[in-house]
Amino acid sequence: MTFKPLSAAVRTLRRQGIASAVSKASRRLRIAVDRGALTVLQWRFGFAPWHSQSPLSSRPYRRGLAAMVNDLAPSCVVEVGCGLGSILALVKAEQRVGYDVDSAVIGAARFLHGRSIDFRVGGFEAVTEPEIDVLIAVNWTHDFDPVQLEAWLMPLLPRTRYLMLDSIDPGEPAYPHHHDFDFLRGRARQIASERLGESNRHFLLFETIR
Repeated sequence: MTFKPLSAAVRTLRRQGIASAVSKASRRLRIAVDRGALTVLQWRFGFAPWHSQSPLSSRPYRRGLAAMVNDLAPSCVVEVGCGLGSILALVKAEQRVGYDVDSAVIGAARFLHGRSIDFRVGGFEAVTEPEIDVLIAVNWTHDFDPVQLEAWLMPLLPRTRYLMLDSIDPGEPAYPHHHDFDFLRGRARQIASERLGESNRHFLLFETIR
């Protein structure tokens, strides 16, 4: 009798182990399939190959980031450096606008999402929306120094309510810049910081000071 609870516990652990293994294998298969599909898209449109290696299924932070944005109940969301538009596709807003300097990736994003999202070629300087509830710029700003980033963001602050940015952890040698966004002091206040499953960065939400 004393061994029955132990046996039941062992069976439960085995079932959980099998379920976990199946879940991990299923996720790996999904990522492989998604990468294959995006690789075909990359051949068709000619955008940079790295986009095809990071589908939504391989980067769960995008869902968490979109949830943070959706909690703000925005009407207009703009993403600069939108890539294939996987974040904007998860955002709930009346107006969703994605900018990217790569015309090939913008063409592919339009193919994937149709007219539900307004995709445009350009960077920060191309943003024309007069009122922006949330401005997103993640997963690429670490390639540029703080002076350049400040020059891009400052003109947009007067018409932006919230900024969603990411900061690479200090000591990560693969990244040229590790922003502390000190230039936003007195212009925006940080109201959230989340890892969203990423081991080397935080996603930072700022509210602009008007």
